[in-house]
Amino acid sequence: MAEDIENKQGYHGKDKNARTLDCKSCHSDHKGRDARVVWLDQDTFNHRFTDYELTGRHKLTECSGCHLENKKYREAEQACHDCHSEDDVHEGELGKECKSCHSPVGWSQFAFDHDQTEFKLKFSHQRVTCNACHIKEQYKDTPQRCVSCHAIRDIHAERFGDKCESCHQEKEWSKTTFDHDRDTDYPLEGGHRAPSCNDCHKPGYLADKKTDTVRDCYSCHRSDDPHDELNGNKCEDCHVVRGWAYAEFDHDSNTDFALNGAHDSLACEACHVFGAETKEIDTDCYSCHEQDDVHEREQGTECNQCHKEVAWLQDVRFDHDLTSFPLIGQHAAAGCESCHLTSVFNDVGSQCDDCHGGDDVHEQGLGRLIWFFDHDETEFELRNAHTEVHCHSCHYTPLDEFTDRDSRCIDCHRRDDVHDGKFGGNCNRCHDEDSFDRAKIKLRQFKESKPKQEARE
Repeated sequence: MAEDIENKQGYHGKDKNARTLDCKSCHSDHKGRDARVVWLDQDTFNHRFTDYELTGRHKLTECSGCHLENKKYREAEQACHDCHSEDDVHEGELGKECKSCHSPVGWSQFAFDHDQTEFKLKFSHQRVTCNACHIKEQYKDTPQRCVSCHAIRDIHAERFGDKCESCHQEKEWSKTTFDHDRDTDYPLEGGHRAPSCNDCHKPGYLADKKTDTVRDCYSCHRSDDPHDELNGNKCEDCHVVRGWAYAEFDHDSNTDFALNGAHDSLACEACHVFGAETKEIDTDCYSCHEQDDVHEREQGTECNQCHKEVAWLQDVRFDHDLTSFPLIGQHAAAGCESCHLTSVFNDVGSQCDDCHGGDDVHEQGLGRLIWFFDHDETEFELRNAHTEVHCHSCHYTPLDEFTDRDSRCIDCHRRDDVHDGKFGGNCNRCHDEDSFDRAKIKLRQFKESKPKQEARE
């Protein structure tokens, strides 16, 4: 104790009272060897007066955690490894100076400065856990080359060698410093900038063998060829690196079929169906538009006689006057669908009653309709009052064909005979076609001539 007081160490050397008071003030004498001469209250004892001040998690540790039974308090070990050897996940590989990395704040709280080693941690390396590089807590002789740790993530399968740092960087693995335009003789343009390296550099490619590098379009885009090689393998004749879908084929200059009107906006496959020999495709209208023929071939296969490329149904050219049924009068103003109920067209008859049979007020009493009927062309010319008479007044039964009818007055006027047949059937002796009333004049003339006739008799 005297040594501790002299060197100002330990409890007796650091406590002012312990240094100045007489020993017997605390340690009673003459009470026998078994007497308790050290009165230590563990609940109130200030460990600060010892050579080992309690900090961090040590403040929460029970006294028995460090001060073993049957051992003096001053005999407690002070080196970290003496207490924590069983917690050493490094299995002694890093020595016994635990405090060089760990702190009393918490065993898992460590403050190791990796920059003091030969491998300084930068950027993304600062965020990885120790065992990501130090497998199984092996800290000695840890490989420092990128490929040593990142070989398992080499999506290139060693095709680009083992010098990862030539393209990748510690700041971010996915962002490369490799400049395809600068570092190769194949600059990436347009759509080529978007794909990943593996889209072009297939398995088996080796960066150090130029013979394995292919640059023609078809070598990469063979599986994208919707033409199934029918247009050859010179993709660049039509397509551009801007994008696979941007075709710049000039149909007007490179073929004998210029695209005009509606043809100009059609997709290629609208005419060039899959499997067709595109360079020998038929260019006549009907070869493509047979399925659109609503006339069912009745109008032939020369579609361009009526239709135009501007639009299939726009400005249809058809001159009805060149058919066997020229449009005259009201027919010229009628819409096509008035007579042509379907688009076959040739299925419509040219006789009047083919269209107007339902409008025949004669109910076929005059037979099949004709364009114009002149009654004066018959044996009975219509004069005076007869011109105002309705056809049915005389033609009251249907006629299958034009036939001669009786033309005597009595044949039509028998029901009108007020004389009840007493004057015979020659109505025209008194009446005429001008007016029925003129019968009075003829009757007076008949009476005046009757005495003379009787005298002669």
